[in-house]
Amino acid sequence: MEINKNDNKYIYVLVGKNLKRIRKEHNLTQVQLADLISYNEGTIANIENNSYQTFSLEFLYIISKKLNISMKEFFENIDE
Repeated sequence: MEINKNDNKYIYVLVGKNLKRIRKEHNLTQVQLADLISYNEGTIANIENNSYQTFSLEFLYIISKKLNISMKEFFENIDE
């Protein structure tokens, strides 16, 4: 799903791509990450695939605490 950076939905695409990158860097499957943060694995999959466009900062905060990363990592630009 290609979205222009000026589109309001771009932030969801960016966070989804970063979530996937971060998860893989920690050698976690979607199921393992979901279990770690007590969320449904479908939520992780939908966010990573840009089909889930309402999630809270608390969701990202929980992941950042469990993986010991900075919240800003979810908002880094990714070159494809």
